[in-house]
Amino acid sequence: MHIATPPRPSSDPAPDRSGAMARLDRLLALDADIPDDTSTTLFEPDRAAPVTVVMWHGFTNAPSQFTAVAERLSGPGCRVLVPRMPRHGLADLLNRELAGLTQGELVEHVNACIDVAAGLGDEVWVFGLSAGGTMAAWAAATRPEVSRAVLAAPLVAPKGFPMPAVRLCVRFPRIVPRFYMWWDPRVKAELGHSPYAYPGFPLPGVMPYLHLSEALFDHSVEAGHRLQRVVLITNPNDIAVRQDAAQAFGRTVLAGASDYYGVAHIDRDLNWAHDFVDSWSPNAGTAEEVVAVASAAFGIGDPAAGGLLVPPLVTKHP
Repeated sequence: MHIATPPRPSSDPAPDRSGAMARLDRLLALDADIPDDTSTTLFEPDRAAPVTVVMWHGFTNAPSQFTAVAERLSGPGCRVLVPRMPRHGLADLLNRELAGLTQGELVEHVNACIDVAAGLGDEVWVFGLSAGGTMAAWAAATRPEVSRAVLAAPLVAPKGFPMPAVRLCVRFPRIVPRFYMWWDPRVKAELGHSPYAYPGFPLPGVMPYLHLSEALFDHSVEAGHRLQRVVLITNPNDIAVRQDAAQAFGRTVLAGASDYYGVAHIDRDLNWAHDFVDSWSPNAGTAEEVVAVASAAFGIGDPAAGGLLVPPLVTKHP
């Protein structure tokens, strides 16, 4: 089933650092009324860094999800930009702003982030968790500045949803119920996890991410350049997204466009949840452990991530 192609606003990559900082100021201006902990943040090392990593948080979460990880990752040759996705990070956790989210907003946001990163380092790498993984995949496919991508449990299909149902909802968004969905209906607003993440969401708010993933999946949008490295991170204890759909997505969309494509399997015995990044999340890794996994996936660390990945990532294209 062919899905209508999302809009692709023109990119405007910063030519140098001063241009990048001017574009970063535009991003930060969007956060004028956003709490500091949930605003777009740039983490810079003390010395020159040839690589800029853009790390996208998950659906209904905020940049705070990646703060501890970004602080530790920025240093070994990397600076890290953690942007706030549109309509996320608001002080009112029970807002309904996500009901109005569009795929155009997401595409414009990705372009704005890569425009910044392009002027800060010689290379641009992207990392995303869940819906952030969808953003990272879109950036990797559509922006030639991106050379490496890590997709952690990208949002391709929610757990329990067959792909034909996902595609039907993407093609006919009016059939998607417009109710508010709690992450845990038993406790509703008293989720007890991050004080910065929404405890629920209007169901239509998830559809723009699925629209982007489907446009890539059905080749309405093709990867337009060669990537150095793409790695998909899977988690056997993930009960939020379909891992089989995510793996099929990675193979179909980016494997053929990358010099190296690999799959990193988190050790089942760790009992990490879908959100294994946020220190507020139950069953998450430590910041040091998440950095080890990210470094292995990017190809700059121990392929086994100190035993967190089973088996270790291979060192050449399979």
